[in-house]
Amino acid sequence: MTTPKRMALAFACMLLAFAAFALLGIVHAAVQFGPRYARPVVQILPVYLLFTLPGWVLALPFVIYFKNADGWRTWAILAIGTAIGPCFLLGWPLLEYGRITWQGDGAGASMALFIGFLTTLFYVLLLRRFTRKAFPNTSLRI
Repeated sequence: MTTPKRMALAFACMLLAFAAFALLGIVHAAVQFGPRYARPVVQILPVYLLFTLPGWVLALPFVIYFKNADGWRTWAILAIGTAIGPCFLLGWPLLEYGRITWQGDGAGASMALFIGFLTTLFYVLLLRRFTRKAFPNTSLRI
């Protein structure tokens, strides 16, 4: 698979994971509190999407470097892709204020962990699917 195709696959997986996260949040709020309480969840979703885009940009060097997801690369891609979002969101206040407040930053880090894991899982599964090696030709030629 070429590099632009892997980049597009990573972007599509990010959108797919974001959609799953959004659907889960909307359904959970609607079931637990009623349909009208799902509206604030829908209104905050563009902000979450805004924070997923830097995660995709930060993951691009790894998307370019790892050409397939075979063997140890599967676990490396899963670990790196899952860690990018929480590290970004926890590193930001650490650099700015010198400390992390878990009450304020923990929710964002856990959401980034969820979206990052789903994105990376979708990416690894689809990359493995699209980069399977062809079986050798076993027909006899005379």
